[in-house]
Amino acid sequence: MQSNKADIQTYATSKALSGTMTTTGTYVALTKLSGSTVRPANGEEVEFNYSIYALTHSTSNASVIVDSFVDSTYATKANYAYLVSTNPGLTEGLLQMHEGDQAVVLLPSIYAFGSTGSSDGKVPADVPVRLNVTLKKTRSEDVQINEYMTANKLTPTEVTLTGLRFIKTLDNSTGATPTANQTLTVKYKGKLLRAVSAFDSTGTGTYSTTLGRSIPGFDEGLAKLKVGEKATIIMPSKLGYGTAGNGSIPPYAPMRFDIELVSAQ
Repeated sequence: MQSNKADIQTYATSKALSGTMTTTGTYVALTKLSGSTVRPANGEEVEFNYSIYALTHSTSNASVIVDSFVDSTYATKANYAYLVSTNPGLTEGLLQMHEGDQAVVLLPSIYAFGSTGSSDGKVPADVPVRLNVTLKKTRSEDVQINEYMTANKLTPTEVTLTGLRFIKTLDNSTGATPTANQTLTVKYKGKLLRAVSAFDSTGTGTYSTTLGRSIPGFDEGLAKLKVGEKATIIMPSKLGYGTAGNGSIPPYAPMRFDIELVSAQ
């Protein structure tokens, strides 16, 4: 880390970058200001573009740090991330930017490709990297959910006080209403709003549960169904896995579930 800090500072000086180094060793230099007043906040989703360069010692002069191109896959293709201020590195840079700003973010290896380097071998182990970053847009959870519903032509049957969007997709007026002490047989599929495939699903099978056993948003949606009914529910992260996330589900991620109440006994 200390050698990375020295290399990063040497490189920044050689490129006449005007920025600051954080306590984690991440160097952030704003290179083009958009004039926007919209700035991301912890927990929001950011849309951004970037290209990557590896920073290594020159073979002809070890005291000189040079950059070599690594990848520009997302230079024009949108990339999305949830900002978590406890995760140093790129997040530190993005939190200093406004929509439309461009910046150079120099990352210590620990926040880039670490002690193993990149899988394609383009970034050696323990090497810092340069990211040329453009912040395109920042979105709160409500904005993410509302944009998703508009794009997918979903109209809520109800928006609850907790922020759950409940969309009834199949009615069964004669079905029984579940009670707290019953075992519920459920079919479901859960996915992140930008994901193509589900992160979890009962597939062709079912799942047995009781009200109060699952995450709050799932329980709230189930409680609104009668046996034989189906719904799509879209929940903010506070009704899901919150600020911690869970496995493949990032912190602050809103989610969609398609649910069916098969039986209540």
